[in-house]
Amino acid sequence: MKTIRFGNLPLLTRLATWVAFFTSWIVFEETIVDRHGLWRYMARYHVGDPCLWDAGIALVLTVGLVLASRCHLRCCQQVAP
Repeated sequence: MKTIRFGNLPLLTRLATWVAFFTSWIVFEETIVDRHGLWRYMARYHVGDPCLWDAGIALVLTVGLVLASRCHLRCCQQVAP
């Protein structure tokens, strides 16, 4: 079986991956940060509203997925027997 690189996947699949990761952040934010009061230790955090933390996570995810799409890592290549 041949290994498929992330960059070779359709654009819709890559966007769905971004949405899944960002949604995971939102769920973490609501269940852990908001309910346990960790927001008190996070500068510029707004409970229940979009804030710089959300924008930062969106930027980190975007950069990470763009690099995963463009990068040719040796560990991702399958060695023929």
